[in-house]
Amino acid sequence: MQIRIQERYVSGSDALREYVRKKAEHLNRYFDKIISLDVILSVEKERHRAEFIGHLVNRKVVKAVAETGDMYASIDQAIDKLQRQLVRYKEMLKEEPRRDLPEPEGDPVQQEPQIVRMEPELKKPMTPEEAVMELESSGKSFVVFYNREEGDTPAVLFHLGDGRYGMIVID
Repeated sequence: MQIRIQERYVSGSDALREYVRKKAEHLNRYFDKIISLDVILSVEKERHRAEFIGHLVNRKVVKAVAETGDMYASIDQAIDKLQRQLVRYKEMLKEEPRRDLPEPEGDPVQQEPQIVRMEPELKKPMTPEEAVMELESSGKSFVVFYNREEGDTPAVLFHLGDGRYGMIVID
């Protein structure tokens, strides 16, 4: 990890720089993929400000700022804030996406496709125009209905994507 320290006040201290390096190197315990760390130390009247900007993998940037009456206390507070952010980010990376269906066991190459039987939601017989209204109001990608114009034969109506609809009549 590369550490760049910038002091924005008159009297710079090697002891303070060494303290920042020592504290910053301990951040690798919480997240080991820190590319660089920019540290800005500034003093304005009685306010000592420590600002840490961490550059992580995947262009992720974390930032922590602390302001107290003592520079060492400001550094400690900013390091603590940065540490909490790193732990949260690491936990977020570990989380796996949730899946509603359980993972099938065994070799995925040799498995047969799993077919889930669903009950049809066949409504009363309707015309294709009524089926279009049903499709639009339901928000689904298709609707199965009995086509009244074809003698109550089952039909499937679906979006074609360009403002038109497709209809499959099942004989």
